[in-house]
Amino acid sequence: MLRKRFVFGIVLATLLVSACTEKLSEPVSFRASQDALEARGGGIFLSVRAEGDWKIQILEGGEWAEVSPRTGRGDKNSVVLSYRANPEREVRTLRLALDAQGTTVPLTLFQAAGSGSEGGDGGGGESGGGDTPSGSYGKPTAAQQWLELPQTSASDGHEFFTRTCTLGGRTLRNYSYYWDYSDRVSLWIAYPLCSAFLGSQSRTDAWGYDPLMPAALQQNVSGGYNESSQYARGHQLPSADRTADYALNVTTFYGTNMTPQRHAFNEGIWATLEGKVRSWAGQSDTLYVVTGCVAAGARNVAHDRSGNAVTVPAAYFKAVLRYKKDSTIGHGGYMGAAFWFDHEYDSAGNAILWTGKTFSSAYSLSIRELESKLGYDLFVNLPGRVGTAVADEIEKEKPAGVNWWW
Repeated sequence: MLRKRFVFGIVLATLLVSACTEKLSEPVSFRASQDALEARGGGIFLSVRAEGDWKIQILEGGEWAEVSPRTGRGDKNSVVLSYRANPEREVRTLRLALDAQGTTVPLTLFQAAGSGSEGGDGGGGESGGGDTPSGSYGKPTAAQQWLELPQTSASDGHEFFTRTCTLGGRTLRNYSYYWDYSDRVSLWIAYPLCSAFLGSQSRTDAWGYDPLMPAALQQNVSGGYNESSQYARGHQLPSADRTADYALNVTTFYGTNMTPQRHAFNEGIWATLEGKVRSWAGQSDTLYVVTGCVAAGARNVAHDRSGNAVTVPAAYFKAVLRYKKDSTIGHGGYMGAAFWFDHEYDSAGNAILWTGKTFSSAYSLSIRELESKLGYDLFVNLPGRVGTAVADEIEKEKPAGVNWWW
């Protein structure tokens, strides 16, 4: 009897160990970086999550859309969906299906209506109020009076874009950016940061093309830069600043939000500063943020997965404008700070090897000092909110002498 119990115990233990160590089957998912395809045509990334082999079918729209690759194995975030211009004045539908692990997952996307001519309706931009393209790609200047916006110009060849988001049933502005077509980077990305944009959504890693302009004019950020040992895909608007939901976080993984950053810088002091910014936002009603890069004077380029040259910025900066109603510090509830980092070389031309994560007031400067280095104005709508005299006090104050920041 004892022997039978002993054998039964071994069998039961074996079954328990087997059950605990057996790899659970991962759910199959099939997502697109956005569901609004631009009328002019372009490309986006599809994301597949599956174990084993998978296949993608085009059920409707195969005459104007292509998927590459159609088959694969395991997770893949860089399946390219390319599509042609919509010549019709009606929205058209693209229906896809992923076959994996004995199941079929459908995916439906919509392409914006064209102008009725072969050229389509254009690549989208600010006038559409969101991610649905209409009109030209971007705008030469910003018409909005948002506090976070820097100066724009109709004569510098760059274009202004903005996008909205829907959170809690409300339509909010998400972020704006100023695109440099020749360097393939956003010279700055400006956005508000407050509790409405923060939540429990984890990092999506949904690398994709920005639907506000044709894919051919952007970076192909699938899989990183060809020089991936040197450069990371550096967010300007951090993923962790947009965690309210999945759709919001996805917008931080567009190629227009990326620049080639040295790994030690990206994962070190820059990440520390990003954490500081979120901490400051948590102690504010709203923190208005401008994150930017300096392409002028850059010495190097990286190459995206389509072989396009992308300028490696010579420097990076952040400028923040804090607002806290009834605050006992600052000027009328506002206070500002700015930060500058040479990226690959210092002002004397010496190579910079970033190490560590230590951040201090040594990297800070006034907003006015940063504007002098950049050659354009930041927070151009601040004087209209608080008056010229108060705005001047805010912008010339040196944050190193203000304990609140530290």
